[in-house]
Amino acid sequence: MKEQLTEEEIAKLFKFVKSKYVHYIDVQYEIVDHLASAIEEKQTDSPSMSFDRALSEVYGKFPITGFAIMIAEKSSALKKFWVKKFLGFMLGYMKLPKIIIAGFLIYLLHLILYNGFLISPKQLYLTLVMLAILSAGYRYKYGFEFSKEFRHNYLVTGTYLSFYVGVWFFYFFAPLHFSGSQHLEEFGYLQSWILSVYLTSITLLLHAYTFVFPKMLKKELQEKYSHLNIKLA
Repeated sequence: MKEQLTEEEIAKLFKFVKSKYVHYIDVQYEIVDHLASAIEEKQTDSPSMSFDRALSEVYGKFPITGFAIMIAEKSSALKKFWVKKFLGFMLGYMKLPKIIIAGFLIYLLHLILYNGFLISPKQLYLTLVMLAILSAGYRYKYGFEFSKEFRHNYLVTGTYLSFYVGVWFFYFFAPLHFSGSQHLEEFGYLQSWILSVYLTSITLLLHAYTFVFPKMLKKELQEKYSHLNIKLA
């Protein structure tokens, strides 16, 4: 941000953005930064133009929905950001030595689903459900590395948690739907291999959501919004 605008004017911009129903702090900052740059440009071209008039003209260029389009664009960008991160994590298991771990899990799950090795498919499914519940409980207790209040105030955390909830949901219901049967004991040879790959992928993602991504998100927030002097917990 240029130094032409005073701290009082920047504070007015934040107040103005909040009045337009922009509740996420990270989005507020980006919009304020955008508005400030546009206002400074106008005042550079017309030095006699007041701050209020410049703000009115800049805001007048937005559609009738106000800043909604910027919020939508920010949300879309964040979703793409997390998809990229998640895919990068999974692709990491295509390399040594992690691919050995993934391959072993796939083979073990195939043996259980197709032959009932060690435990039955039903017991396996119940075990995975319990792991998912414990994972959700662990993350709820420790707040995803940041406070509950912080979660509601930043769009970046909201998009992250939406992915977490999605994986948790599919962890429960997709295997039942995929089986095409009311019984968890009936899996064909090919079906057991496909489901083993699926369950392994979801299990690895659940591990990442529980232990890897929260720390990554915390680091991302500290680096990207360090200028805001925010408190994560």
